[in-house]
Formats: sequence, C-alpha cells, structure tokens
Amino acid sequence: MKSYNFLFYLSLLLILLASCEEHKTSQSPTLSVLSFDEATPLDIKDFVEEQQYILLSIEEEALFRRVDKLLAVNDHYYLFDHVNDSGVLVFDAQGNFVRKVGTFGEGPNQLQSIEDFQVNENGEILVLDATQNKIFVYSPTGEWEEGIPIPVNAGGFVTTENGWLFAIDKDNQNDTIKDFPKIGSFDTNMKIDSLFYNYPAGAENANGYYHAGLLSQSSKLISYNRPPDDTISIFSNKGKLIQQLVIDFKDNKLPIEVVNNIFLLKEIEEKQLDYRYIQSPIKIVQNHAFGLILGTKNDFWSFSIDLNSKKLYTCKIDFTTLHFPTILFPSAVTPADELVTLIEPISFTADTQPEKYPAEVIDHFKNEGSVLLIHTLKAN
Repeated sequence: MKSYNFLFYLSLLLILLASCEEHKTSQSPTLSVLSFDEATPLDIKDFVEEQQYILLSIEEEALFRRVDKLLAVNDHYYLFDHVNDSGVLVFDAQGNFVRKVGTFGEGPNQLQSIEDFQVNENGEILVLDATQNKIFVYSPTGEWEEGIPIPVNAGGFVTTENGWLFAIDKDNQNDTIKDFPKIGSFDTNMKIDSLFYNYPAGAENANGYYHAGLLSQSSKLISYNRPPDDTISIFSNKGKLIQQLVIDFKDNKLPIEVVNNIFLLKEIEEKQLDYRYIQSPIKIVQNHAFGLILGTKNDFWSFSIDLNSKKLYTCKIDFTTLHFPTILFPSAVTPADELVTLIEPISFTADTQPEKYPAEVIDHFKNEGSVLLIHTLKAN
C-alpha cells in the first residue's frame, strides 16, 4: 500500500512539474542599477569615428509625414508612418526610393493598421497588424506571401532562433495567459515558451504611450523597453532573458501610476514637477545600448550604456546650441554596426548651426527631404 501511494504521488509530482514547464515563467537575469546622477559625461568624439549623410528620395511615392520606426537591413532602409496608410517604404543604400510594401483596405490580405514591422535577413518584410492580430509576410520584392495569426494583442515583435518574442499589450490577452505578462516567448507554432514580468493591477492605460520597436534586434542581442519607464531588458537571439538594466533616477523617477497611465503625465507637466524616463526604445550597437531620456520639464539627455561594464554615459541636450552631428540620436543600426540618426526637415529647423552641413544636405532639407546621418563607431 505504501509503495502504491509513493508511486501515485511521484506520478502526480511529475505531472505538476511538466505543467509548470509548459508555461515557464521568466528566467532570473542579472540586475544592474545604474545611477543617473553618477553617470559619466557622454562625448560623441569618444564614440564616433566618422559620419556621412544619405539623402532620402523626395519623389511623391516616397513621402511620409513622420517616421515611427526605421530599419537598416541588407543595404536598404525601411520605414513606416503609424498615422499614414503608406505601408512600409523601402530605400536603397543611396537613399533612392525602391518600393512601397503593403496595401490598406478591408479586402483579403490587406492591412488595416501597422503597429510594428521587421525585416528578415532574406529580405522578407514582416508587418504586425494589431487590428487583425496577424503578421503579414511579404517577399523581398513586396508581394504578399501569408498572414500569420498571433495569439496575443502585441505592440511589437521580433523573430528569434527558436520562434518569436512579443511585447504583449495589457488588453485583449490570450485567455490561457495569466497575470498579464509584458513579454512572451513563443515557439514557431505560437506555443508559449516563457512569459516575462507582469502589468500591475489597475494598469488599464499602460499602453497609452505609443512607440514602435519596443523589441529591437541587433546581430547578437534583443532589447525590450516600453516607454515611459526606466527599465531595459536584454535577451539573447534565442529569446533567453539575460539581464535587466534600470536607470536609477532616484527622486526624479516617474511615479509608477504615470508609467501605467500616461494620461496622467499632463498634470505633472502642468505642475512643473521634475521627473525623468526613457523616452524611446533603445538601439544596441556592438556592446553599447543607445537611447534618449526625457524630463517632464522638457529636458532631454542622450545616453549610452556599456553592456559589459554596466557603465552609464549621459549628455544633456542644450537646445540653444543644438547641432545634430554632435548628438547621438539613435534611430536605427546597420548590419555593419553603424548608428543611424534620422533628421527630418522640421527637426532641421531647430538646428542652430545649419551652415555646418554640406551644401547638398542643406538644399535637400529646403526641398522638404529627410536625411540619414550615419555614425561609424570606434572599435571597442
């Protein structure tokens, strides 16, 4: 009888362990807290070897109102405008317009929205339509190939060596997913592998602050940060959580209720309270993470984190002397580990030293053209 009970409980234990394994919770990453007040000054001369400009085409089909995300892949540049139904625009390495990918409408295989997009090494373009909860796959030349249903309402995604990572929105999550995770790792069949972090109770407006590229991929790593926040998560390209970085703003840390409800930010700004947060998704180049910090008093800092030494570098942006070639604004990363800054015509009007740009760049801005500033970084 005792032997029977032992076998019964052993079997039950194995079943429970298997059940836990099926929906793994997040791994335990290393946690590094980086003091904002003790950051080392960021001098662009210490990071950048040389710079060059690429003028994006201004032909009619290539025009856009704004850029929500920019990718540099396979000697091409890809971008999209979240508020304009223009699809994904593709430019070659010289800035010439190549094609527009994706059509909008209610018909079969048509997009209703674009929340995010990625480009595979083979040139396929993957577009996240959050309205339809699908990823639309297009060939390198822009033909529709398939629509892949996704199991969650996502604000961003990347492909991994083992499947997918999704930045999961608070609302409309899969009924089988509990506790409202922020990130989910899924296999190629969209089966849950691991879930990471959780939205707190009452965070109903946690996704009110829109940004594309919440998950950003480099040649070796994947990063996640959802503004407005102070935390960056680093994954391997297999989707394994490696480390978590927190920029410690101390008394200037944005209150958690505002992080979870961006609509409260206006009240803070009206009261002239001084808080800070990471303003946009970061970009990883070599062993550095680059990004922007925004203050509620309209102060800006560019920053870099050495992922090896966990050293934080910051540079407060002085708008009275603003000159974009002297500041690291991260917009994209090339396969050659160059950092790309997108400068749009409206931004150029704020530059206090326009005469320092090459003549053809100045003329391009005057013609309402956008420019990519390519930073070749120094070897580490």
